[in-house]
Amino acid sequence: MAQTPITAAQIETILDDIAEGRDDAFTQPVAPAWSLDTGHSTADRIREIDARMALEIARVAAVFVDAPAAGKIAATEAVVAQIDAETARDGAAEEFEGLGPSLAVFRQLLFVPVADAGADPVDRVMQISSQFLRSPKPGDTYYEYRDPANLRQSTVVRLPGSDASWTTGARPPMEAGKIYALKKCRHVFVLGWYCDTSLYQVRDLKGLDGQAKLLLTVLYPLPEGADNARFWGAHARNVADGLTAVFVVLVSGDQILVYNVGVQSRTGNTNHQDSLDAGFKTIHAQFVGLLGADLDVKLPY
Repeated sequence: MAQTPITAAQIETILDDIAEGRDDAFTQPVAPAWSLDTGHSTADRIREIDARMALEIARVAAVFVDAPAAGKIAATEAVVAQIDAETARDGAAEEFEGLGPSLAVFRQLLFVPVADAGADPVDRVMQISSQFLRSPKPGDTYYEYRDPANLRQSTVVRLPGSDASWTTGARPPMEAGKIYALKKCRHVFVLGWYCDTSLYQVRDLKGLDGQAKLLLTVLYPLPEGADNARFWGAHARNVADGLTAVFVVLVSGDQILVYNVGVQSRTGNTNHQDSLDAGFKTIHAQFVGLLGADLDVKLPY
């Protein structure tokens, strides 16, 4: 039987519903990414990004599913190279568009052999992935809000990064269907604190019978006074003005595809682009190392 594909309409509907307040889980305020087309309304610019991301995910997933077993990795790398050669070559990259407004578009690509991922391979890979995204790395300080529906009144757990905070001391996996609110901060020498506060959710992609899971991320807007009282200054502001990301885990044949695409919007320019790209590649290398260690397998990229 042919495998049910991921369609652009599926992804686009999910993202549009979150952005426009129709999603039953994302009931909090959100600040999705928006396009550079200043001639359109903000709502239309958000829908443009949603459609762009959905088409890209569906395109990559279709090639991965349709390719023969022996050629899945090569075929998928080839289509990703058409989208962004750096991601296909290195497994991760962050590229930049515009000078103000501007976009930062980040991608990750990875393949995991099904045979090394246990009885429920998609769930196992997503568990490890959500642990990694939930856990601070060295140089980070994360803050997890106990009540994502009310950041101002929520208890907040401070999570300092260390060599163990994302490995032996990693946070538990994100539970499917549950919303998480995390503030992720990094102190950059001379420049100070860079923080973003976002909402996260793991969910099954309906109609695919467990063949695919998504980890959705969208920025939580922080106008003056919207954050918890324990934060002030740079900690109470987002570096980004909008953010949407979709992390996909998809199984087909004997391989699991991990594909992550996200768009971060800013009203101004994005500075230190080379450093941001290099930093994102470092994070990807940490993720690949953790996934390989947990599954006891050497992974590409």
